[in-house]
Amino acid sequence: MLTALVSTNIINPMFSRLLRINFCLLALTALLLSSQAEAAKYAGEPFQLGVGARPLGIGGAYVAHASDVTAGFWNPSGLASLTTRQVTFMHSETFGSLLNHDYLAYAMPLRSDADSPVAGVSLTRLGGGGIKITEWDYNLNRPLVVKESGHADYQLLFSWADKKSPRLSFGASAKLLYRDIADNSAFGIGADVGAQYELRSDLRIGVMVRDFTTTLLSYDTGTKESIYPTVVPGLSFQRYFGEFSFLAAADAEVKFENYREAAQFWMGSFSVDSHFGAEIGYRDVVFGRAGSDMGNLALGAGVAVSSFFLDIAYMRNTDIDDSFRISILYDIE
Repeated sequence: MLTALVSTNIINPMFSRLLRINFCLLALTALLLSSQAEAAKYAGEPFQLGVGARPLGIGGAYVAHASDVTAGFWNPSGLASLTTRQVTFMHSETFGSLLNHDYLAYAMPLRSDADSPVAGVSLTRLGGGGIKITEWDYNLNRPLVVKESGHADYQLLFSWADKKSPRLSFGASAKLLYRDIADNSAFGIGADVGAQYELRSDLRIGVMVRDFTTTLLSYDTGTKESIYPTVVPGLSFQRYFGEFSFLAAADAEVKFENYREAAQFWMGSFSVDSHFGAEIGYRDVVFGRAGSDMGNLALGAGVAVSSFFLDIAYMRNTDIDDSFRISILYDIE
């Protein structure tokens, strides 16, 4: 069936090669990780929370559509769409205000022509306080709180993207991780890679491989944790109807870490979480959004004023607590 599909006149030879590469990459990743995934379970979760209120308002379905400064996180190949410099900042209080989630990013074309490579840098911090450090009091024969400490996870991304053709772009992000938990810390290094392909002017596919190299976290205690690759294919459709625009997008987050009941769909060590969303815009000034983030409701809204874009997202979570994200993006002419 795949051979018949790629031989039609609808999909050109370049996309055929890209599709085969994606399928081979997915199969190879599954083969390499199926025997060792248990050791990495949940190690990278704090570094994978989404950024930017616009992507989060459509359920995090942004791999194929990412085309602004936040693409360094969602799919670095999307940075190739930038023709101007952009900077963005996001803040949220998550899980009942127990955690602060902050994000700052900047990206710029390296040349003045339309096909210029684009470079970007971004920093994400997820942290809070409230960790109680205890010691055993032998006189009272019970534990006593001796101090209260905080915790934080930092992720620094250096991203690059380039167009290989008017329709095809590739990108990569080198990442540095730092984890601070009470009296201990950990460092990590890894990389993400991604690609986007424009099937038509209104239809785009993308694929992102997070932690492509397998990211290693090394603690000062001597303990080591590995964050294994996550493959995220996506599809987006965007069309204008007069003064209105419509965007629909879908992603599938494929892991090999034996998530089982913790994922939406699973079989053995293989699991899939879904992301769906839609956006309606009026005159590219006012936007309304809705989506599903792994089965949880996501809502969002945005407004553009000159070169400023203000967005807000609401994330529903029945297991923990609801949260809001607010972000500002500035398009520097």
